[in-house]
Amino acid sequence: MRFINLGLVALSTIFATSLAAPAAHDIASPGELVSAEVDVDVLDSRAPQQQQQVVLSKIQTTVVEVKKHTSVINSTVAGVCGTCIAQKKESVIALVKGEVTIIVGLVHALAGDVVGLLSGTVEVVEEEKQKIVAVVIELILEIAYTLKNVLKVLSIGIFELLGPLVFVLLTVVGHLLCALNVLVDGLLQLVFAFLGGVVGLLLEVLRGLLPTVLGLVGDVLDKLNLGGLICGLLN
Repeated sequence: MRFINLGLVALSTIFATSLAAPAAHDIASPGELVSAEVDVDVLDSRAPQQQQQVVLSKIQTTVVEVKKHTSVINSTVAGVCGTCIAQKKESVIALVKGEVTIIVGLVHALAGDVVGLLSGTVEVVEEEKQKIVAVVIELILEIAYTLKNVLKVLSIGIFELLGPLVFVLLTVVGHLLCALNVLVDGLLQLVFAFLGGVVGLLLEVLRGLLPTVLGLVGDVLDKLNLGGLICGLLN
């Protein structure tokens, strides 16, 4: 019994000593903690990349939301038969105006988000620029093709369909493009260069309104030296 007690005392002494005085190599010195290096270059490079992804993500999200409303318009128009156009014309126009009003709100909100990003430093690399331009063009064509289909089915003009709302739509789209052009250098040139290939679509949608539209955006086009390009597309 005496030997057992002595053994327990010895073990407890060793255990207490190990807790009270841990080995020096197990604890990092203050100097070692302070000298721990963080790769600042890696952190710095992530910020612009994340901002680029934010811009692209916001546009992509808006396109998805816009397509929900163009889908409603397209499905409604698809249900209009040739013999019932006269009966459904007013209700279809009212629905289209409502959906386009929502689309205007979505594009306006996106433009506001882009303007908010202009206060930061965002250097968009070429790969991201191409992605942003592609999504912007997708947004414009989605709206344009949807409206063209409505005009064709109902055999009406854009102003009869939307009234003054068409100018609001053009204004918010123009605002978005101008904001993105500040963020993505040369975006407007790239967008308009592409739209030159579908100028027939734009002419059909905006038939009868081109003088007014060009008057609204004339100052912007002059500042961006795009007036000649647009005139060339319209000839």
